[in-house]
Amino acid sequence: MACLQEGQFYQHLGTPTGIRVETTPTDTLHKILRDAELLDRSLLAPWQKIDATHTFLIPRISFTLRDSAVAKVPLNKADSAIRVLVQKWLYLPQRACTDIVYVPHRQGGANVPRLGDLCDVACITHAFRLLTCPDVSARTIAENALRGVVRRRIARDPTAADIATYLSGSLEGDFRRDGGDLSSLWSRARNATRRLGKRIGCRWVWSEARTELSVMLPRITAQGYTTVTPAARALLERLLKGTIRRHYTDALAKRPDQGKVFEVTSKQEASNHFLRAGNFTCFADWRFIHRARLNCVPLNGAIRHGTRDTRCRRCGYPLETLPHVLCGCTTHSEAWRRRHNAIQNRLVKALPPALGAVTVDSPIPGTNSRLRPDIVVTDEQAKTILLIDVTVPFENRMTAFRVAREKKLSKYSQLADNLQSRGYSVAVHALLVGALGAWDPENDAVLEACEVGPCYTGLMRRLMVSDAIRWSRDIYTEHITGHCQYNI
Repeated sequence: MACLQEGQFYQHLGTPTGIRVETTPTDTLHKILRDAELLDRSLLAPWQKIDATHTFLIPRISFTLRDSAVAKVPLNKADSAIRVLVQKWLYLPQRACTDIVYVPHRQGGANVPRLGDLCDVACITHAFRLLTCPDVSARTIAENALRGVVRRRIARDPTAADIATYLSGSLEGDFRRDGGDLSSLWSRARNATRRLGKRIGCRWVWSEARTELSVMLPRITAQGYTTVTPAARALLERLLKGTIRRHYTDALAKRPDQGKVFEVTSKQEASNHFLRAGNFTCFADWRFIHRARLNCVPLNGAIRHGTRDTRCRRCGYPLETLPHVLCGCTTHSEAWRRRHNAIQNRLVKALPPALGAVTVDSPIPGTNSRLRPDIVVTDEQAKTILLIDVTVPFENRMTAFRVAREKKLSKYSQLADNLQSRGYSVAVHALLVGALGAWDPENDAVLEACEVGPCYTGLMRRLMVSDAIRWSRDIYTEHITGHCQYNI
């Protein structure tokens, strides 16, 4: 082993290690960023580049952060460089919200975590594991070191509650005092908790009843808080990361402009099935869908500056926006019909013959109604009729989907009453797939009523979502260029 002087160091697992040396793994970060640039110049598909970043580069950074006291400046620069590359692979403009980079795949994001968050999570987790270590000697050394740091801060012997308050980053009362703290694991854990506490509300707590130190953080899937006790120490890192991801998801959904579509598409994993591997998605669809969902496509009504004419370039409507182009400009009515029929035909082909006789877009014989339900399944022997209507609304938050479904059910309520008076058992359903590929969670009840097999159900969801995206991209392209994108 080499004998090192003060200030000298050697690379241990990617981290500079020595006496009084800067432990920021600058060389390791540079190598990772160089690999990211090589990945960007490769011939991989954009979704493959994102997957490679998450699979190979992020774990290298996470591993390094576990053993290093990383300065924020180089880490923020590395995070900015990776974020710019991911936005490039998503074909997003500069004004697009960056939260989409940190959101999981199943909710419509790139699933690439923020490096600063990884650093804070690693620091809090490491401190908690030391203080709850099953080995008594290691735990005692950690507790004594922490107690000495807190004593220096508040100028008195700390209680267990004082230690929890210190680690939570409090600046009230005795903790406002500048005790001349030296940088240590405990001061870094305190700062990390204070940073995350402002965003996700995590904090350290001391339980007098159980006489143990725990970490409290909001629940991921419900309201309220979860307390991570020493017995559940292995879960802390996963729960912290999940809570941070939920923070970015909620923040993006609350945005008044770019969060409208995201609020709907983030509800079901099927709406974002193509993000992981690009299944059933061509490159043109990939380049369109991310910008469209964040309302970043160049249209007259989306111009942020100047006094440019905002009228629709095809029909003269006062405001040319993406909802108008995909669901309102009657110039594209034929494409709307084909988009609707593409989704409808997927369901028709999946209906089992034993369910009954199937008619498509036809009036029901024996009634005087002019309504033509998209799909009617009739079983004369069992005296049952299943009415299904397909619609493709724009994802203007969940309210738009609820209104569209209620409108369809109300439209056929009188017809259903007429059929029931003739002795039939009638069920009316509406199948909703958003113009930008949002799968309505209530559609699962429709597929269950249609007795679609569980194996094909998952595949059909993904195919319908991809059909909607493909046709919407064709409609948008035709609107901009004036060239028809399909065979008439």
